[in-house]
Amino acid sequence: MISIMIVENDPDRLAALTSAFGEHDDLAVLSAVLKRETALKQLALLPDVLLLNPDGLKRFNLPRFLRTLRTRSPKTRLVLLLTASSGDEELVENIRQGARGYLLSSSPPALIAKAVRAVAAGGIWAERRILEKAISMHQMLLPELLQSHVPELQPLTSREMDMLGHVLKGATNREIAEMSNISERTVKTHLYRVYRKLNVKSRTKAIALLTQ
Repeated sequence: MISIMIVENDPDRLAALTSAFGEHDDLAVLSAVLKRETALKQLALLPDVLLLNPDGLKRFNLPRFLRTLRTRSPKTRLVLLLTASSGDEELVENIRQGARGYLLSSSPPALIAKAVRAVAAGGIWAERRILEKAISMHQMLLPELLQSHVPELQPLTSREMDMLGHVLKGATNREIAEMSNISERTVKTHLYRVYRKLNVKSRTKAIALLTQ
């Protein structure tokens, strides 16, 4: 059972989401609130996933809220419900700050439920281009994505993790070799082992797997 807290300043949307989640046996709404202050107090319930629409919340500061979330309920994973599309850089920054997904608040409840399940399982719910940028800028997300998409993964060595990080940034084998001060042949050997552990046969498949 996935426990959820919803913070939405629109009463109608809040009621609609609460009702929709009630139709799923694996989802349970612990709390549905309209105000930021109430949300902070309700973190004591330790929900698995927090759905939050920051628009319209007075004096809302996402980085500060995420710090509070990590302190009071460190295992809770945040999904942002946005009333309007945001720029790529803002979305990447949201993920870097600790949000584990985002989608429009007008999205169908079934899609929001799917996002909740994905995030609760350890994934990141975002468009592929945003994930690619986030990984490129912040490789710290890579272990989490690996665990999310390949739960039975054999552990990658630190060198293999570096190789995969370069691949996700779009580097060629030659560029990886130059940056790592090793031969292209050694790069190919490392990547062969990475792809074998990921159960894929090419860099294209590896990228698709981790950004799907």
